[in-house]
Amino acid sequence: MSELKCEDGVCEVPSQTTNPSATIIQNPIDKPKLLYFGDPMCSWCWGVANHLDALIEEFSDKLSFELVLGGLRPGGGEEWNEEFRNMLRTHWEHVHEASGQPFDYSFFERDAFEYDTEPPARAVRVVRDIAPDKEWEFYKLLQEMFYAENQNILDPVVLERACTELEIDYLAFEPLFESEGYKRLVYQDFIRSQQLGVRGFPAIVIQKGEEYIAVTMGYSDLETMKQRTVQILAD
Repeated sequence: MSELKCEDGVCEVPSQTTNPSATIIQNPIDKPKLLYFGDPMCSWCWGVANHLDALIEEFSDKLSFELVLGGLRPGGGEEWNEEFRNMLRTHWEHVHEASGQPFDYSFFERDAFEYDTEPPARAVRVVRDIAPDKEWEFYKLLQEMFYAENQNILDPVVLERACTELEIDYLAFEPLFESEGYKRLVYQDFIRSQQLGVRGFPAIVIQKGEEYIAVTMGYSDLETMKQRTVQILAD
């Protein structure tokens, strides 16, 4: 298992995370769309969260919005040892310094943790189908619970808590989350990210027709993203 890398404003995807040869159809669109490729357990995605929220709001009349789940570390595999914890903590400190986002460092006092990013992504994918108007809020809530509150968002109890907070029907959520079908379905998002050339998160892209134009590939401040978005829309 290759090392988790979250340097220079971007969390990189290890090679061969998914099968990029699988076919995902990319349809051209009429109205420009803001595509966000991210992962609930990507620290730089948490760093850019407030900036992205503001960007979405400012350009809501010009851009539709779509979340694509990136698949940072599906399956995990990192040993929960001192070296890994120190590396991860350093990444978090860099994100906090750049963005001001809060982190609960008591996370690193855990005796064990499997840094498997697939279950939280799968949870978001389920919400996309059963409560599509709450998908983005659910994604952001999982980020906050994990980074700012030291809650284990791989734990079904925590996922139930998130559903309850957003008034999402957990009785509808739970069987889909546990199903083999959604364990496969979430990988369609991961594959889509790879087929579009996204190798790290956050990635914010504008789709115009059949063209994909990067706003930022990695963390960026709001003003820079706004200027870039205006430029892309004007071209």
